[in-house]
Order: sequence, then C-alpha cells, then structure tokens
Amino acid sequence: MKKIIKNIIYTLSVVLLINTISCFIFFRWDFTANKRYSLGKVSKNIIQKNQEPVTVDFYVTEDLPQNMQKLAKEFHALLKEYKSLSNTYFTINIIHPDTPEKELKATQAGIDVFFQEIREKDLEKVQRIFMGAVFHVGKKQAVIPRITFETPLEYRITSLFKQVSDTLKPTVGLVRGHRESTLTHIPQFINELSHLTEIQFVDLNHSPDKYNVICIIDPKDNFSAYELEQLEKYLAKGGRLFIALNHAIGQLGDRNNGFINPTGIEDLLEKKGLKIKYDFVVDNNCGTIAINQQYGYINFQSNISFPYVPIITNFSKHTITQGLKSLLLPFASSIEQIKTSSAYIFTPLAKTSSISGIQQAPVFFDFQKQWTQKDFNHPHNTVAALLTNEDNNSSIVTITDADFISDDIVSSCATDNIKFAVNSIEWLADNSGLIQLRNKFTTFSFLEPVNNHTKEFLKYLNFLLPIVLIISGILIHYRQQQKKRLNRSRPGNLD
Repeated sequence: MKKIIKNIIYTLSVVLLINTISCFIFFRWDFTANKRYSLGKVSKNIIQKNQEPVTVDFYVTEDLPQNMQKLAKEFHALLKEYKSLSNTYFTINIIHPDTPEKELKATQAGIDVFFQEIREKDLEKVQRIFMGAVFHVGKKQAVIPRITFETPLEYRITSLFKQVSDTLKPTVGLVRGHRESTLTHIPQFINELSHLTEIQFVDLNHSPDKYNVICIIDPKDNFSAYELEQLEKYLAKGGRLFIALNHAIGQLGDRNNGFINPTGIEDLLEKKGLKIKYDFVVDNNCGTIAINQQYGYINFQSNISFPYVPIITNFSKHTITQGLKSLLLPFASSIEQIKTSSAYIFTPLAKTSSISGIQQAPVFFDFQKQWTQKDFNHPHNTVAALLTNEDNNSSIVTITDADFISDDIVSSCATDNIKFAVNSIEWLADNSGLIQLRNKFTTFSFLEPVNNHTKEFLKYLNFLLPIVLIISGILIHYRQQQKKRLNRSRPGNLD
C-alpha cells in the first residue's frame, strides 16, 4: 500500500514539475512535411542576433470565428517561439479592441478593420474583426496591419528583425538611358521592392559595381557596346541581373500587329546559353481582352479569349517560384537553352501549358480567328529562366515580358506577377536565405471529400467493426478457457 502511495506521489511530482517548466519554456514538436509550424534556421539566426528589446502588441477581436481563432492561436504560438529564442527583453501584449477607445487606438496604430460574414445556426451576421500586430523593436516600429491566411507570418516577422539587425539594405539599381519603364508605370512593384531594398538609378556609362542587383526593365532602345561591356564586367565580379524585356511587341488598335524589338541584351544572354527566340507564345490557357463589335447599328464591347496573353501555371521547383499560382504575360517570347563555352547553368522557371504553341514574328492579330489544336503544336515553352555561374557566384533572372508588372496588368488580379519579380530580386540580392520564408503560409489540413459509396462503407465499418472485435475477443477468451478446462481434466496436469 505504501509503495502505491509513493508511486502516486512521484507521478504527481513529475507532472507538476513538467507543467511548471512548460510555463517558462515554450516548445512544440512539428510533424508536418514542410515544417510549417516551426521556425527556420534563418529566423533562428536573425532573432538571436537581435540586441534590441522587443514589444509586440497583438490586436485581436476576442469572439472570432473558428477558423480565425486557429489563425490567431498560431500567430501567438509563433510569437512565443521567437520569444523563447530571443536573447533580449521580449514582451507579448494581447489587446482585445472591445471598446471604442481601444478600437481607436488600434486604428491609430495602423491596424486594419475588416468584416466577415458569419453563419450561426439559422442566423447570418457580419462581424467587425481586428487582427494585426504592432512590433516595437528598440526605437523602431513596424506594423502587420492585417493577418490572414495569405500572410507569410514567419517571413514578415523575421524580415522586421532583419531590418533592425542589418543597418544597410541591399542596393538595387534600375538601369536608365534606354526609355525603360518609369516608376509611375510600375508603382506596386516599386512600393513592394522599397520595403526590402534601397532603390537607385544606374547609368551604365559608369561602373555599376556597388549594386547588389541591377534591374533592366522594358528597355526600348539599343544598348551600346560599352554598356554591354560594363554589364559583362559586373557579372564577372559576381554581379546579379534581373532582366524583363518586351522582346515581342503587340500593337492593338488600328494596326493589330506584332513585331520583335531587339535591344542588344539578347546578345549578352545568348553568350551565356540563353536564347530569346523571335516569336510570340500562344496558349489555350489565356487571358481575355475587350474588343469593339458591331451588331447591326449597335456597337458594343465584349471580352474574348486571347491566346497571345498566356496564363502561366507551370513552374519549376525553385525558391523564386515557390507558392506562385499563376502569371499573366501579355505578348511573351519563348526561351531556348543553347550550348556555349560559358560556365552558366540554365534553369527554366516558368513554362506554358501542354496546349500551347509559338508563332514566328511578325504576326497579325485576327480577333475572329477560330483556334484549333494545330495552333498549339509546341507545348511547354519556357518564358522565364535563371542562369547561375558557380565560378564567380553571378546570376541572371530573365523573363520575356516586362509589362507583367505594370499597374494595368497587376490591377487585373495578377498579384503573383509582383511576387515573381520581387522574389527574383530578393533571391538575387539576399544571401541569408530569408526569401525561402516568403511563401511559407499557415494552413490547416482538411479531410478530402469522399463519394457516397465510400461514405456507406465507412458508416457500416464504424458500426460493425467494434462489434466484430468484441465478439472475436469473447470467442478467443472462450476458447482459451475451454482449453484450460480440457488440460485440467488430464491426469498429471499442473496449472
């Protein structure tokens, strides 16, 4: 009896000790395949380097829908992981904006309010929701205005700490002098890039060595031999290039034709093993354009599918393209790998679908054309590619459309276009590996739907299996007892 009491006391003591330790040390096991619920090596290194005190004000509505509650708990758990690794003062304040004063404080801090329709039993209501965080790191302040399932939480938090620990941002140079895209033409791209880098203009008549990445976006005029030589020298010293060319020009309106506009950059790329062909890519998976049509005396506008505006959904497995769903590329050309003596390695990043083709330039756009399978006889055309040179650590990302990051295209819900461009430049500029976190989202697993036959099978299995197991257990026990009785009836048997 005393031994049993001692065991109980020992067990209770161990449980109490474990619970006490867990109050001060945060730890959890992550069994997911992509480790979505644990901090990556980059995040651990950056938070441990931070020497500034951290205070996080997490503004969250108290009575959230069930799916939002899961997201809020996951964000809080993520903050606790950062806190457990931090070497400085780290405070997490959970604030419920349940009064007008607290709501005003949240909005003044930069937290967005949004509304979500909720169905409870037979009632529907629209709930006002706050879910965002304000980070105070030393004397600096940064805000995540709204936390959703599309927010890469670990990337956003780690990038905040990296900005504090790194006094200098990577320098990105935008080449000028060849009628490139203006900043007003690509405002969303510039806004997103400015959070991560310092943007400057580049004149290739002077040495570009100080730039981490040089961007060539939509040049219309030719590059001189001296400018191309400057780029060659820059690459030889380990430089990184992001090149977006409007190689194939489509003119819609009075002319309705397409032609090729070479700038000299194509020659530089061809020496490295990447050839941009003189063609237009067409794809059955495509966007639409609005055209004017006439029916009798009535003029009206209608949207038609336009294969010259392919929607790209075929991506290679690379950090740059991880998490991307689609790209919208109006008037793109195909890319071909060619053999050269160069040490650059060719890696396709994005390709057209299996029902796609190419048309040699020049082309005429016939809006009444009836497209057939014969028009899509050249599948899987590369439209974006990466060149890497391990000898000097230089890299080049090339995409054969520059308008894909223009405000007109991006505002048509082609949000992944900006992600691809920013991912490319960040990958080129970043040696810490932070880019790998950019497409790491919080997701929750759901059961896959099943058909009616499977449902019926599972229903009867759930009902009958326990009964069969119980009866089987009884029969096995009965047989064992019967065998024992039989053995006991035999002379000389010992139990």
